[in-house]
Amino acid sequence: MDYSIKKKVMPIGKHKGKTMYYAEANRGRVINFEEVVADISEMSSLTTGDVRNAIDRIAYYLKRELVAGNTIRLGQIETFKLVARGAYKEDPIEVDADTVKKPRLRIIANGYLRSAANQFRVNVDNPYRRDKQKPQTPPSSSPGGTEGQSSGGGSSEHPNLGL
Repeated sequence: MDYSIKKKVMPIGKHKGKTMYYAEANRGRVINFEEVVADISEMSSLTTGDVRNAIDRIAYYLKRELVAGNTIRLGQIETFKLVARGAYKEDPIEVDADTVKKPRLRIIANGYLRSAANQFRVNVDNPYRRDKQKPQTPPSSSPGGTEGQSSGGGSSEHPNLGL
């Protein structure tokens, strides 16, 4: 995934009024339903109609089971469940259906899809670093090497982006 450097003047907090910089993902393409259907059909012995019908039935099935309060584990894909927490009350007499918050759909990636995070690669196009530094060499596995640098000007300084 490619990222570009963006800037923002901070409206509040300890950096209020300061210009701060961050990496923002360049959006990937949106794959529409028809393309998904066509691709799955090409990768299997199913017709596009079979794939379309199977996806439609999965959506219907998931909704039906979620409304019933069930958790659905969908093989290598994901686990689906509705979660609705109750608000804390000091007096138990106050606890009723109105104190339960609006349900949220929780989708948990199972092992196969979760492994995509290990294969996700980040490249930050950072013109600020290119202008201030010599060309960077590929990372070295030897001690004292250039660990954490990438040819795209990436940085290992941002913990949330894994750079």
